[in-house]
Amino acid sequence: MNEPIDISAFLPADTSELHILNTAGQQTGWIVTLAGPSHPKSVAYSDAVARRALDRAKRQEQAQVNGKKYKAEDQTPDDVRRENVEGVVARIVEWTPVKIGADTYDASRAAELLIKPEMGWAYAQILDAFGDERRFTKASAKI
Repeated sequence: MNEPIDISAFLPADTSELHILNTAGQQTGWIVTLAGPSHPKSVAYSDAVARRALDRAKRQEQAQVNGKKYKAEDQTPDDVRRENVEGVVARIVEWTPVKIGADTYDASRAAELLIKPEMGWAYAQILDAFGDERRFTKASAKI
């Protein structure tokens, strides 16, 4: 029988640091620590999304069984934007506090900052980073 192959090095890293860049592509000093796919924050977020989907499916099925029309929840564009930002923020472990004028934003105020339309440049970088699976690949596993 063959020796078992150790695939530990290919498991995702728990976290990854993202250096937020300004519009010229230079580092700003703002570092955001992102939760990897197996981090408890990411698992909790995935579970919450799954619970909401299961609840919605259950309500649709109950309406169908009872011969009623299912009425989907009304959502505004602001509701959708807030939900999207909260999904990103739920997977942020920490970040370097940043200031805009007199207001300081630490990770506890992430949603409040990232929901602002003028912060789209930073929000997009964080969102893109979550979509990059290589970001959470351990260095020893890279080929």
